[in-house]
Amino acid sequence: MDSRDLAVVVPALDEAPHIQACLRSVGAGAVEVVVVDGGSGDGTAARAAEVPGVRVLTSPRGRGVQLDHGARATSAPRLLFLHADCRLPEGWSEAAGRALDQTEISLACFRLHTEPSDPSAGRLARAWLRLLDLRSVGFGLPYGDQAFAVRREVYEAAGGFPAIPLMEDLVFARACRRLGRIQRLPLAVRTTGRRFERRPLRARLCTATFPLLFRLGVSPSTLARWYREVR
Repeated sequence: MDSRDLAVVVPALDEAPHIQACLRSVGAGAVEVVVVDGGSGDGTAARAAEVPGVRVLTSPRGRGVQLDHGARATSAPRLLFLHADCRLPEGWSEAAGRALDQTEISLACFRLHTEPSDPSAGRLARAWLRLLDLRSVGFGLPYGDQAFAVRREVYEAAGGFPAIPLMEDLVFARACRRLGRIQRLPLAVRTTGRRFERRPLRARLCTATFPLLFRLGVSPSTLARWYREVR
């Protein structure tokens, strides 16, 4: 894929421990990479700027706001939105490119492989995280940590990411589904299990119930307040 054809947009907020691994997984010089920092206090922006070829921008805090700011800061005809604690798999650009070549596909995303923060974590902890990953191969709408790849015209037609504190990924995925088919790619993005490790039952309850609560009319602001750890 020509480096001018696709831009990777990474929203970040206090992600200094993860941001460089995330950016290096994109591949050196493979595509345009834009990090949008939402006011980190831990040096995230400086660490991102150390990675060659990465452009660092700032915007008001809020993942939807940061994602949209990054998308509009580039003119690339294709976009991939990647969370800062995620790492792309080998062959990601070819797989995403093939999917986006098909005009009936409005959104492509990956499966998930959640890893424990502690490499010495036991088998039970790893099995729990892998069980949570089953949501990424289901029939429902994908979440943003699965890395969304879209054509520019689809992004615009879907209205971009909304400026809401939570559920921006589901709103965008729902809009894309109205425009075409969502394709889950047979490759897995690796992500950290930090939120499930700190409060495993509470985090699982949130991921299981928030989409339904949102559809029933609970506001993103209320859900964000309940979630507490919004990045």
